[in-house]
Amino acid sequence: MSDFDSRELRDAFGSFMTGVTIVTAVSKSGEKVGFTANSFTSVSMDPPLLLVCPAKRLSSYDVFADCEHFTVSVLAEDQQHASNTFASSKGDRFSEVAWFEDQHGVPVIEGAVTYFSCASQQKIDAGDHLLLVGQVQDFKTTEKLGLGYAKGGYFSLGMERQAEAITHRHSTQVGGLVECNDQLLLKEEDGFFSLPQGNLIPESSSYQTLKVVLETLAVEAEIGQVFSVYEKRASGHFVAYYRAEATEEKAPAGYRYVNIGELTSLKFASDDVASMIARYAEEKRHGVFRLYVGNESEGDIR
Repeated sequence: MSDFDSRELRDAFGSFMTGVTIVTAVSKSGEKVGFTANSFTSVSMDPPLLLVCPAKRLSSYDVFADCEHFTVSVLAEDQQHASNTFASSKGDRFSEVAWFEDQHGVPVIEGAVTYFSCASQQKIDAGDHLLLVGQVQDFKTTEKLGLGYAKGGYFSLGMERQAEAITHRHSTQVGGLVECNDQLLLKEEDGFFSLPQGNLIPESSSYQTLKVVLETLAVEAEIGQVFSVYEKRASGHFVAYYRAEATEEKAPAGYRYVNIGELTSLKFASDDVASMIARYAEEKRHGVFRLYVGNESEGDIR
């Protein structure tokens, strides 16, 4: 046994950005099983081999340890629901997600970026997991973009690119939802609240601009994914907000940290920020953050 804190080690492993897959198999009695995994990698081109790592705590572990065939479906950026469904251990997962069978009768997730049909080639005991090496017998891939995962949250590469492109084409303000210890950093003025933000710096990205904004406020924070990009139609300007994690709960003058559970009771300087904050609080409660692109009242959420 190591002396590592298991939560800290899991977080450290989670800093590696990956895609998201669903691995499926069928038991000898015909029961279909599957689990969500980002521990997936290619192993060899000749012969064509890949690797997945089912955990021994899985209720379906014995099926994977005994299976002759399995499939790996690489999820598309709009398939968070499928990922969450197969990450849960409740209910009939296959009734909630569209799928079809490969040539061996193993389920493949409909709409995946890519899928691989594999024959089990080698199984290696590895601590609390099994290294399941599969030889690819069939595969199909598309031009879709995959669903990303890092630091406990999803990200959409396509939407991130779209958001960043918007900020370069338009006059933009950039802000941050800076969190620390389940609290959000807010600026308070005349009884109304707002977020730390500034104007887009010429020849800089929105990410670089926010970094300067936070440095000016002496806030040390790790900037994460884009949370909202939207147009203020009256002015034609765009606003981009990123999620960020402060390293310490130290608020600059005029700012304070507010518990996330109290956010919806506050008065904000604008309706669009109030709406965004309400979404942030709700998504924080569910543990899944999404990206919004649109205007103050309507847009696309991924």
